[in-house]
Amino acid sequence: MDVNGITRQYCQHVPDQGGELPSVLSFHGAGGKANALVNLWRVQTEQSMVLVIPTALETREGGTCSFRWRQIGTPADNWRELNEEDSCAGGTWRNDLDFVTALMDKLENELTISDFYAMGFSNGGGFVYQLYMVEELARRFSGFAAAGAGMDKRKLAAVGETFGGTKFTPNISTLRPFLFQMGTEDKKNIAIEEVIEAVDNNPACQPIKSAKDVMECFSFTHLSKSVGVYDMSTRRTITRDWLLNFNNADPHRHESLYPNLGQGAAPADKTMTVREDYLEKPNEPSAAVTVLTTLDGGHDWPGWGGNRAPCPSQNCDVDLMHEIIQFWRAHGKMKLPIP
Repeated sequence: MDVNGITRQYCQHVPDQGGELPSVLSFHGAGGKANALVNLWRVQTEQSMVLVIPTALETREGGTCSFRWRQIGTPADNWRELNEEDSCAGGTWRNDLDFVTALMDKLENELTISDFYAMGFSNGGGFVYQLYMVEELARRFSGFAAAGAGMDKRKLAAVGETFGGTKFTPNISTLRPFLFQMGTEDKKNIAIEEVIEAVDNNPACQPIKSAKDVMECFSFTHLSKSVGVYDMSTRRTITRDWLLNFNNADPHRHESLYPNLGQGAAPADKTMTVREDYLEKPNEPSAAVTVLTTLDGGHDWPGWGGNRAPCPSQNCDVDLMHEIIQFWRAHGKMKLPIP
């Protein structure tokens, strides 16, 4: 389809049953295309959902062009920079938000859609947070999910702005259920921006002449007034706390542990996944939040190779796709008609 004069591509699957169905939009990670998530959805194609998997545009980041979703944090620093032109595939850094808007309009015109849901991995997960940050898009979705991504410092700063500087309005009041997953050994879990700021603002660390100076300073610098000198907030905890506050979820935590399915010789799963559920508050605006933390897990999608013993991958205790769908069914009004 054409969006702002640029040809955009996406994969779509409509189950044979037809009728009124929910639609799930899935966003791939940086450097990938739609086919990366087509493989994840391969066993869900006839489960009463319209599956839509768009492909990002090539976008300049760090001096190179690669397929990535345009959003605050990468490459834009704030709402106004979303209006800037990109030198790789053309268009502005707002183009992907326009693409999603046009795609949802097209789906509603051609099919009978009951509700929309959005999920993504890595850079695509970051884009899911961006969708939630936009009022005009947040209110069209009934639920969100992200893996291998959290709210970075630039997104957190942009949330507090009352003027978007684009045709879109920052979301300050639309609440939707949100599930996210992060591995403890995922580099995306490091709060890099907060670490840089803390080191730069510590006079005792100056002058910094090498990476060794940075790491030594980091080891004795307070990263937050709320933690000790040897404690560190992670992207997971920062994102969790923001979501709990924004969604006005009940802070009482319901904890559970998934069974270990990955026993045996390598490449058996050596991870363990802990689940935190924060429910909606009764009688006031609120939305549920669920956090899946994969201990010893890296930057990958839990259950991508299946989660039946014997373990086919190194992260198989959880079938994340199944967990997301069940979360939306429980908290996001998702109805899956029997074929």
